[in-house]
Amino acid sequence: MFSVWVMSSESREEMFRRKREMEALSLVLEKLINDEPIDSMQGDKDTLPSKIRHQMIRLSDKMRGNEEQLIKDRDEIKGLISEIAHQLRNPLANMEGYLQLLEEGAGSRERESAYIDAIAVSERRIRFLTESFIKMARLESKVIQIKKESADLKKTLLRSILQVQGAAVEKKIDIRLQMDENLRIPHDANWLSEAVFNLLDNSIKYSSSSSYVDMKAEVNEMFAEISVTDSGMGIEQGEENLIFQRFYRGKKVTSQEGFGLGLYLAREIVLQHQGFMKVTRLKEGMKISIFLPA
Repeated sequence: MFSVWVMSSESREEMFRRKREMEALSLVLEKLINDEPIDSMQGDKDTLPSKIRHQMIRLSDKMRGNEEQLIKDRDEIKGLISEIAHQLRNPLANMEGYLQLLEEGAGSRERESAYIDAIAVSERRIRFLTESFIKMARLESKVIQIKKESADLKKTLLRSILQVQGAAVEKKIDIRLQMDENLRIPHDANWLSEAVFNLLDNSIKYSSSSSYVDMKAEVNEMFAEISVTDSGMGIEQGEENLIFQRFYRGKKVTSQEGFGLGLYLAREIVLQHQGFMKVTRLKEGMKISIFLPA
């Protein structure tokens, strides 16, 4: 009789324990349905109800994290669309204005030619912006696959210099390259030359006429460093990381033409090479370095 009573008591305790576990599961489910935060609960993780409860809590945390990421992505897209519209507004308005003047009659061949030249400038700005936006979207969405091969680094850098040679000659800026011959590192020559071009273009744009831009490349056991140094406007203290943000323009160059995309694109390309970038403020100008795995 005593053993029967003990067994019944144990069965009753087991029943109550299972009931509490089911109630705890029910509470977790109710909070999931109502999108309420779920506190982590202590308990015996060896029982099946406890395992299910902890899995549900983990699922809730993951769902909440995914939702927050979706909200963040949506806000970034809205901000990007707004910024694109802002960047395109001025050149489009300029084109519209000059076309209107041409329709009304320029008055002279010289003025007509000046209007056409102004329209061409606006058209080039719009083309540059749209091409940059396309590159940016492809890089961010990982549509572009960086194909790294062991290649001559000097050839890649000379390709970048060739792209900015016209602007450098126009401003009488000397581009001085210092590096050893036959430096070979794994890299995507097309995309790395694009990144270095953006660094050079930035330096030439914000440097005074009859100055210089120094580019240096060297390789050690771990990294290859490509640096571009100029004596231009430079940046203010605290802007070292900000200049790599999309559409960010340094406080010293807001009066100059530019869109704040070049250094952002350069960093995206370098990141996809598993590298990183570093900015050094100088007394005159600045130095930007690219570090890539050797």
